[in-house]
Parts: sequence; structure tokens; C-alpha cells
Amino acid sequence: MTNNQSSDHSSDQTSTQSSSSESHPAWARLHLWQMQPIRDILLGLGIFALILMGQKASVVTVPLLLALLFAYLFEPVICWSMKRFSISRRTSVIGIIASFVIVIIIPSIIGASFGIAQTISFVQSTAANIEAVQKAQEFNDIEKARLYLNENNIAPAWISIHDTIRTNDDGTSAFQESLVAINDWLVEHKDEVAQTATDVGIETINRIMTMIGAAFGFGFMGFVTAFFFFFISTEWIQVKDFGAELLPDKNRDKIIDLLVKFDAVISGFIRGRLTIAFIQAIVFSLGFFAIGVPGAFILGPVIAVLSIVPYLALVGVPIAISLLWLQGYNDIRGEWYWVFGAPTILYFIGQALDDYVWTPLIQGKSTGMDTPTILFASLAGGALFGVFGLLIAIPIAACVKILIQEIFWPKFKEWAEGRAADPLPIDN
Repeated sequence: MTNNQSSDHSSDQTSTQSSSSESHPAWARLHLWQMQPIRDILLGLGIFALILMGQKASVVTVPLLLALLFAYLFEPVICWSMKRFSISRRTSVIGIIASFVIVIIIPSIIGASFGIAQTISFVQSTAANIEAVQKAQEFNDIEKARLYLNENNIAPAWISIHDTIRTNDDGTSAFQESLVAINDWLVEHKDEVAQTATDVGIETINRIMTMIGAAFGFGFMGFVTAFFFFFISTEWIQVKDFGAELLPDKNRDKIIDLLVKFDAVISGFIRGRLTIAFIQAIVFSLGFFAIGVPGAFILGPVIAVLSIVPYLALVGVPIAISLLWLQGYNDIRGEWYWVFGAPTILYFIGQALDDYVWTPLIQGKSTGMDTPTILFASLAGGALFGVFGLLIAIPIAACVKILIQEIFWPKFKEWAEGRAADPLPIDN
């Protein structure tokens, strides 16, 4: 009798718990992180936080990303050299680092040094021209002033500047009147000017020290990048295997298919555009040097980097025209048609080589990255996360575009055509 009562009591408790469970919906017994929408939001926030942390720790993440990028870019070269010369992966990686230093780093340093020397010479000549124009303002007779400028081999551009600021018929000018006013003000506020000059001197020293520190920082970043590149490249197979182990068994084939498409787009764009940018740096540097643009070996690589985004190299045309005009050559390079025509023609030659030679041969048309997408991704990534953002912007944009084309758009299309009830969730 007692056992029957106990059995009935247990049965009552079980039925009570069962009815209690049935009275509550299933979601009420779940934690927040077990709900798929909450999990998706947390995943998105986690990725954003990871990117933000990477930007904050850019002194480490930028070299690491560069090393990963170089390891990814040079993997075909490493495999080819291993097969071609029957060498180990470690030897191949060391050879690539040595070749990179000899072929790219050393010539870049030489070119940058020559470009800096050109820039210093340009600044000095510009200062001399300004001083000559100021001296010519002291002549009451404008013809004597022009004769003085011609005797000192001042370029026609600076003679035009002299004629522009010399406005009065009596030999005086608005420029001279401004100098007098400035001189009176300096005499009246000499103490403040002296203090300001001291502050400017201190600030100049601080800036010079900052530049020196930046140079050392750049060298340190290069060393750390090479360090990471060596170990990542030598262990590249293990890195890929580790990444493959992180893939879930569910939808593994679909994920691998997407990764293959990611690789096709990213490798096609990055390998292609970086190779083209390197060639364009040589073309623009030599071209600017040939037409007489000051600082050609600095301006050329800058324009080549901008050419990674198609047609953005166009900003180099007005810069080259301005520098060429201010240089003020006395030969044909000082004529207006050369000043305006030579940089413009050089740009169109470089762009034509990019469009009809380098891109078809090196990059092909398999990237699927159109100009608006590249431009938007580059500007957004740089504005949000600086150099770190620039490194990850285009690959992320390419991957997002593929995800939309391969997953979200087909689901949306099925829903729009009435063949699916709801485009979400992805797994029906």
C-alpha cells in the first residue's frame, strides 16, 4: 500500500512538472546566447570588437597582417622555387626575404634618398626665386627689375609672379606695402614674436625628433614583419590545417566552396594590383624624372600606390604640373605646353599601360572587384581604422560581396518570386 502511494505521488510530481514545462514556451528555458538572433548579434559585435582591438594594437597587428598578406601572396612563388630548385621551404623563404631586400628595399631606399635630395634642391631653388622676386621689388623701374631677374636666370614663371604682385605705376607694389605693414607690426609686438619664435624652434626640434622616431619605428615594423613572415611562411601548411580544423562539420563543403571563391577574388586582386603598382612605380618615377618634375622618385611611388584604386592616380597630374611650373626651367620644360602637357600625357600613358597591358596580362578579369566597390571600401576602411583599415578593407569587401551573391541574394530572390516563405534563417 505504501509503495503504491509512493508511486502515485511520483507520478503526480512527474505529471505536474510535465504540465509545468508544457505551460512555458521553449525559448523561456534558453539562455540568451542560445538564441540564434542574439548569437548572430553577439558574433557581429565580437568581430567588430576584434577589428577595433586590432586597430588599437596596430603596432603589432599591422606587421602581423602584412606578414600574413606576404605569406599568402608569395606562397605560389615558394612552392615554385621548392620544386624548381629542389630546396626546402625554409631555404625558399630565406631566399625570398633576401631577394625582397635586394630587389625592392635597397632600390627603394636609394630612390627615396635621391627623391629627398631632389626635394631639398627644389625647396632651395624656390627660396632663391622668392628672394630674387623680393629683391626685384626694390627697383622703382619695372624694366630694371625684369632685367635684374633675367640676369639672375630667374624662370619666366617667377617673372610672371613678380609682374603680378607689382601693381602700382610708381614702382611700389601691394607686396611692398604689405612688407611695411608687417614690419611695423613686428616692431610693435617684438616680445610676442620672440616668444613665438622660441616656441616654433622647440616645436621644430620636436618634429625632427618625431620624424627620427618614425624612421626607427618604420625600420622596427619592417623587421617585425619579416620575422612574422618567416615563421608564418615556413609553417604555412600548418596554418592552413589549423584554419581548416576550425570549420564546423555542418556545411563544411559550402564553407570550403566560399573560401575557394574568396581566394580567387582576393588573390587575383591583391597579387595583381600590387604587382601592377610596383611596375607603375617604376614607370611614373622614371617618367616624372624624364619630364623634369622635382621629387620624381618620391612622387612616382606615391602615385603608383594610389593607382591600386583604379584612376585614383589622376590626382598626380595637378601635383606634377604645379611642381614643374614652380621649378621654373629656362628651356622647353618651362614652356606652358610642356608644363601642362607632359604630366597629362604621362598619366594617360601610364593608365593605358595599366588598362590594356598590365591588367590583362597580370590581373585578368577574374577579380569581380569593380571601381566603386574598391574606392568605397578603401576610403571607408582608411577613415575608420587608418592603415589597419586599409589593409583589411578590400578583402572584407570582396568577401562580403561574395556572401551576398552566393547566400543572401538567392534566398531573397526565392522569397521575392514566392518560392520561399522567408529568406531568413539561412538554413530552412
